[in-house]
Amino acid sequence: MSKKAPSKLVIPKEVFLKLRVKRNPNVQWEKYPSGDIAIKLKLSESFWAKFLSFFMDLPETKKLVLDKMGSRIWEMCDGEHTVQDLIDMLVREYKLRRREAEVSLIEYLKRLIKRGLIVLLPPKEKLGGEDKDKGVNSDKYQENSIKEYKPSS
Repeated sequence: MSKKAPSKLVIPKEVFLKLRVKRNPNVQWEKYPSGDIAIKLKLSESFWAKFLSFFMDLPETKKLVLDKMGSRIWEMCDGEHTVQDLIDMLVREYKLRRREAEVSLIEYLKRLIKRGLIVLLPPKEKLGGEDKDKGVNSDKYQENSIKEYKPSS
C-alpha cells in the first residue's frame, strides 16, 4: 500500500507577505554582547540516540549561533512584524535588492519553520479601533505554509 502525499497548501503572495512571524516561545535563546544570537536546540531522542548515549556521554542540546543578519531577523520574529516587514528591513539595512531579499528570507524562514523555531500567524487588521486577528484559520498558515510558496519573478 502506498502512502498518500500530504496536501500542499499554496498561499497567494499578497497574503503570504502579510503573515506575521513569531518565535516559538518554548525555544531557548540568548544574545551575545557581539549581537549574535545562539539558539539552544534539543537533540532528538530517537532509539539510536538513546542507545548510543548508553555507551557515550552525548549532549542533550546543541547551540545554533546565528550571524548578524540571521540574528536581526530572529529579533524581529516577535509576532508583530510581517514577512513584508522583514524583507523591507533586509533591503534597507543590508542594501539587498528586493527580489534577492525575498528569496533569501523565504529560504531562511523555511529552515526555521522546519526546525520548529518559528510559526506564521495570520495578519492583523484594525477593527473598531483595536487590533484583532482576521477570521483566518491560523493552523492552515502555520503548517507547512512556506513549504509551497514560490515568489513570482
